[in-house]
Amino acid sequence: MKIKILYVIVLFFSFFGYSKSQEDALQTSKSSKNSAKYIDIPAELKQRTTKFFNQLLDDKVNQAFEEMMLNSPINKKTEEMKSLIKQTKRAFELYGKLLSYEPVSNEVITGSFMRVRYLGLHSRYPMRWVFTFYKSPDQGWIITNVKFDDLSDFLFIDE
Repeated sequence: MKIKILYVIVLFFSFFGYSKSQEDALQTSKSSKNSAKYIDIPAELKQRTTKFFNQLLDDKVNQAFEEMMLNSPINKKTEEMKSLIKQTKRAFELYGKLLSYEPVSNEVITGSFMRVRYLGLHSRYPMRWVFTFYKSPDQGWIITNVKFDDLSDFLFIDE
């Protein structure tokens, strides 16, 4: 009987202690492993992704993709571009309007190749956005891949 009571007490404090520690982590995100890496992103890429998300916030989905994909090989794939735009609009129907976004992390493979992750904050559910950029010697930064999904839990690092 004592073990059951102790088990309930441990669960109770674990739950409320865990919730509080998550709130603290969100308020001090500079100390998290993920967001600290965001400072390594070139200013040009921060500006491009900011502009992209701001256009999505204004319901300018087509324009957001057209400008983000400028000089990208993806832009030449008409069906792929149409699909990205259609899937984005469908995701907004399912998860609600994009209300905000937050940078999460990035991976730098070399000074010319990196991946950047964001969290899209929608009214009903968060979305994960992943952009891969390549710095071409003659064209500058171009996007080589963009993907988004509702697998936002995968942004957490399981240790």
